[in-house]
Amino acid sequence: MSIPPATTVAGGNWREITVKTFKNLAITSSLMMSIGQVLAQGQGDGVVTLGGEIIDSACGLELSSVDQTIEMPPEPIGRLLRNTLGAPHPFQLRLVNCSLTRPDPNRPGATLPDWEHLRVTFDGAPDRDGRSFAATGLSQGVAFHIWDSTGQESVPGERMAPHPLNEGDMTLNYTLRLVGNGLQLLPGAHSAAVRFRLEYF
Repeated sequence: MSIPPATTVAGGNWREITVKTFKNLAITSSLMMSIGQVLAQGQGDGVVTLGGEIIDSACGLELSSVDQTIEMPPEPIGRLLRNTLGAPHPFQLRLVNCSLTRPDPNRPGATLPDWEHLRVTFDGAPDRDGRSFAATGLSQGVAFHIWDSTGQESVPGERMAPHPLNEGDMTLNYTLRLVGNGLQLLPGAHSAAVRFRLEYF
């Protein structure tokens, strides 16, 4: 994926690049209720859309990471009640052509100190006292929660722990799950909008 030209912002040391094609993670899901041995499936699907912004250009974003769809089978309400968590659904951010070299935009041919770390921030409407991402729609009692591969939880609008930045390609692995938000669970469709931002330093 080609990255659009950077525009210099105040201070001169940072450039901001906005990816014109936003990363979209569409997650199809629904809740179903178990009554005895009879399952009554909730109507509709749920969709989570992930949009992205890259700060400076240490890495590119692989085209397959720009638009993704994760099919989530119906989530039984009984399982959410028992486990407090829905089934895990993985997704990835694939970074390509990462370079630790950091050109100085104010001095052609000169460089700034090398990039060393990458930090990801997911942001969206919060739920569960700001700990998860709010789900909207016909279902009730659920929110979306994101973990990274180390088990660190993503809090809406807060930077996650930094990753060491490597030359070449990198894959960041995450898991999305439904969690209860304390309200009565009702079946139906749900959706959420989540943005991510990548920062290099």
